[in-house]
Amino acid sequence: MPHPAFTYVAEPGAAPVGPPGGRLSGWRIPIKDGTDVAGMPTTNGNPARAYTARETDPFVRQLLNAGAEIHAKTLTSELGATCYAERPGVPVLESPAFPGCTPGGSSTGAAVVVADGTARAAHGTDAGGSIRVPAAACNVVGLKLSSQELPAHGFLTGNVADLFTLTGWVQPIERRMRVGVLTTGVFARPEVAKRRGADVEKLAGLLGRRHEVVEISPYAESRETYAHFTTTITRSFRDIDPRDNAYIAWLVEEAKRLTPVQVAAAWTHTRALPELIARQWDVDAVLSPTIAYDPPPLGHFPALAPEESFHAQTHWSPWCSVFNMLGTPAIALGGVHLGSLRLSGPELLALAREAEELLGR
Repeated sequence: MPHPAFTYVAEPGAAPVGPPGGRLSGWRIPIKDGTDVAGMPTTNGNPARAYTARETDPFVRQLLNAGAEIHAKTLTSELGATCYAERPGVPVLESPAFPGCTPGGSSTGAAVVVADGTARAAHGTDAGGSIRVPAAACNVVGLKLSSQELPAHGFLTGNVADLFTLTGWVQPIERRMRVGVLTTGVFARPEVAKRRGADVEKLAGLLGRRHEVVEISPYAESRETYAHFTTTITRSFRDIDPRDNAYIAWLVEEAKRLTPVQVAAAWTHTRALPELIARQWDVDAVLSPTIAYDPPPLGHFPALAPEESFHAQTHWSPWCSVFNMLGTPAIALGGVHLGSLRLSGPELLALAREAEELLGR
């Protein structure tokens, strides 16, 4: 029987494989089931939406060109809309690290197969935390790559070293960095579980032996950014058929209520955000929790009304989405998060590898 986190597994000998000798030769990398691989079904988290892809997504093509084998697709929340993946007609997965609890989402299956050892690495996408939240909920590593749009590709793995191989990046020369420590939420102000705040403070102390580490607070316009993030996310669902999904139906209705003035304001704010945050935080990277508290039990988020659920998901993870707005790389080492303001992808990975060693992960 295939793993329940896989929505499709290629027949033996039928999986696309890149040329031998590449850096990813021997790697079998499952792809999130919202990303196309030619000849494989894409369901976007709902079997009723299934179609067979005619072309392979350019990001997946890069993996194939590097020698990877693409053998399977992994479960996602429907259309990547939520940080959980529970709906009729698909398996309900639980976190290997927190049995009985949500493994997060929307890259749900990807996190589960890495956490339980089925896959060494898995592909994911992230428009507001969809790689990093399940990484925290399953206690694995999740990297969101930089992107000029909210959605970004990335990977879930068991360690940072594998991310250097997956990306093809070279470890940069070590340098002293300025790291901001932020334990107060950005897009919401939840009460952060003591253990999760303590994990961040512990890492901050260890990093302080080599780097300049400073305390920072949420920037003044953070709630305004959340409103504009909400506009951008909901607008992307304007022309979507909600089918039988009440949550997506709510997003569609919210999108139709948006005015051109609101959309333009969100675009203007997003363009100004990098300079605004750089001026107030003045750090190379931000260290925070990934999630404010342990993953809630299965059934928690689906039981909420759609609007309540939307804000509850942000309440659970109020740090990740700002780095989607900025378009910068960000990484979750389980429950601790490092988001770049001025670091390149390789520099962020180098800092994350150092943090991983210091934490003894």
